[in-house]
Formats: sequence, structure tokens, C-alpha cells
Amino acid sequence: MVTKSSKIWLGIIVLALAVGGYFLWQKLEPKKVEEVSGDVLVSVPTVSVVSKTLFREDQLPGEIEAYQDVLMYPKIRGFIKSINVDRGSVVKKGQLMATMYAPEYLASRNEALARVAAAKAAVASEESDLQDLQADLKKRQANLLADQSTYQRVYAASLVPGVVADNDVVQWAQSVEADNQEVNTFIKRINAKAHEVTMRKEELAARIKGFENYADFASYLEITAPFDGYVTERKMHVGSYVGPDGSGAYPPICRVKQLDLLRVVAPVPEIDTAGVVVGSQVPFTVSSFPGRKFVGTVARISNNLDKDTRTMPVELNYFNPDYSILPGMFCKIYWPTRRHQSSLFVPISAVVSTPLNTFVCKVKDGVVEWVTVRKGQIMDGMVEIFGNINQGDTVAEKASEELQNESKVIAQPISDAAGTKAPASVSQ
Repeated sequence: MVTKSSKIWLGIIVLALAVGGYFLWQKLEPKKVEEVSGDVLVSVPTVSVVSKTLFREDQLPGEIEAYQDVLMYPKIRGFIKSINVDRGSVVKKGQLMATMYAPEYLASRNEALARVAAAKAAVASEESDLQDLQADLKKRQANLLADQSTYQRVYAASLVPGVVADNDVVQWAQSVEADNQEVNTFIKRINAKAHEVTMRKEELAARIKGFENYADFASYLEITAPFDGYVTERKMHVGSYVGPDGSGAYPPICRVKQLDLLRVVAPVPEIDTAGVVVGSQVPFTVSSFPGRKFVGTVARISNNLDKDTRTMPVELNYFNPDYSILPGMFCKIYWPTRRHQSSLFVPISAVVSTPLNTFVCKVKDGVVEWVTVRKGQIMDGMVEIFGNINQGDTVAEKASEELQNESKVIAQPISDAAGTKAPASVSQ
């Protein structure tokens, strides 16, 4: 039997359910439609196009190399007489690392020296012969002058009848002619000898130039450090036969690397190459020191892209006086991507990409307009856009092809990335 109090409680429960149902219906009722002038308009959340300067850090895999890395080969072939360094040795520039003994090279040097001495002796002999010919020429020229003088006196005396016989005049004339021929002959011999002396001197110069290759023979036998560095490899020992060939016929004596200054090579993607600035600071990490960041300085730009990876190698300098970081370590570079000028950004969801087009849904005066854009870099959940759009324009926060071009909507501005309220666009 139902009592009066039970009826009251039942009424209260029914009333509560009715009120709760009403509020639930109000909450779940779609608010995306509104009747305006007989049209059903969709409510679209919108944001403003903002202008920002792109700056972010991208993680790039890098390579660490020694600033200088040299395989030590001797200049000549020979045997190692002594070697003063081993793997792990620290060397200073000019420090003696190894000495050599080269008997074959010494014999070649002595042979070249003997050829120079022989060439010098030949030049001296030819010059002596030339001087003798020149002295004989002077004698012949003196005889010629004397005979010419005697001939002139005899000829003058023959003009007086009976003083000199005609036969004497003829004899002196023939003597002068013979002296002239001897002088001319000696002049030709002297010219020939002078030419021969010149050739001997040229031969001597060639011999001397050839010997100059052996002039620093003693220095060739000493292998010194080319710079302050660290010996990372040693291939040869005392008694090993070594040579200058780097093709593998003769292995290097040792390897020296400069470790107090390192090259950190970063493969910068093509899209980021315009933002590379020489002198900028770039952090990087290595697995040997987890949680610790090191800082390198952009020092060298290759200005050439790898065709396979479409990246440009950029080298950082890192001073490493305590050898804490070593060549060959894997590193992660936090590359700063930046632009010199500001650009326009919208949320990533505001850009629609289809096989035929990439666009944003611009909303102006309650009308949707598809604006073709080109996407750029991504920063903080927003993407760069380039196209016929301006700062402050209103676009749909979540664009899609369902928002038809030139359709009417109700714009509902939401907070943009800068924390300000985008201007409302209301359908008229």
C-alpha cells in the first residue's frame, strides 16, 4: 500500500529526473547550428595568423674528427734505425719521432756528387783550352800587325826605283795575307770552344740541380712531428723497411692526430642551410657524458650539398685541451634552425594537404575562402605558411575539405598562440 509520504518522495524523484534530463539535453544539444535568415550555419573555431621569427633546435647526428690527422711516411726509402714514440705518446711540433738508415740513397747521393765533380772538372778543362786559344790569338794578331807595318814600309820604299826589289814587296804582302787567315782561323776555333764551354756549364748546372735533391739528405733520415698532437697508431718497428709510397706498398710509420682541437661535422638539411651563421654557438652531446652538453663554434661551411642526402656539411670547432672528447665518438647536435626574417604561422591543423592542393580555410565576414599556401618549418605546434595571406587574417583552427569554399559559417575565435583573443567574424 502506497502511503502519502511515498507519493511525495516519488514526486520529488520524478521532478529531479526531469530537471536533470533537461540540463543534460541542454548540454548535449549541438551548438554548431544556428538559424539565421532561414540558413543553418556551422560554428567554426578560428585563430589569427601570427607573425613569428622561426627559431628551434633540431637534433642532428654528427661526427667528431681530429682537427689534423696525418699518416707519417718518410720522404725516402730505407730502414728504421730507431723510433722514439708509440701509441699514446704526446708529441710536440718538431719533436724527433724516428730516425732512418738509407744505404741505397746514400750511394745515389755520392754518385750524384761525383757527377757534379766530373762536370766541374770538364768545365775547368774547357775554360783552360779556351784561354790558351785566346792567348794564341793575341800572338797571331800581334804578328799580323807587325807584318802589316813592315809591308807598308817596304811598299813605300819600293816606290823609289832601285831601293827595294819587287819580289820583297810580294813576299811581305803574302805574309800579311797568311797572318790574316791564321787570325780568322783562331777566331773560329775560339768561338767553337766558347760554345763548348757554355754547354759544359749548362751540364754542370743540371748536375747541380739534380744533386740538390740529395742536399737535405740528413733531414730526410729524421722523422719529426708536424704539429702538437697525439700518436694514435704505430705500424712499424726498428729494422722495418719503409718508403714514401702511400698506396699500401709501404705502411705508414705511425699516425698523429691533433686532439686539443676537434672538428664536429654536422649534416645540415637543405631547408636549414640559409640559417647557418659562422661564429654561432651550437650545443652537442656525446654518449660518454650523459646529461652533459658541450658547445662548439661554427667555423667552416662547405657551401656544397651532398646529392644523396641533400645535406650540407658544416664544421664546428671545439677546444678539447683535456682530451675528454675523442675522434670517432658518436654525437648528437642540437642544431639551431632560424630565419633572418619573420614569417607567418598557423596551427598545424589549420593546413589541409590534398594530392591536388595545400590550403587554409580563411574566414572573412562569415565566408570561407580556400587560400592556397606552401608549408614551411614547424615550431611549437605551429607551421609556417607562405601564400596570399597576411598577419591577422582569421583561419579555421581545424580546416578540412568539408568546409566548402565560399560557404557561410559562424566564426568562434579562440585564444591564439600569442595568448590573445582572435577577432570575431560574425555572419550578417
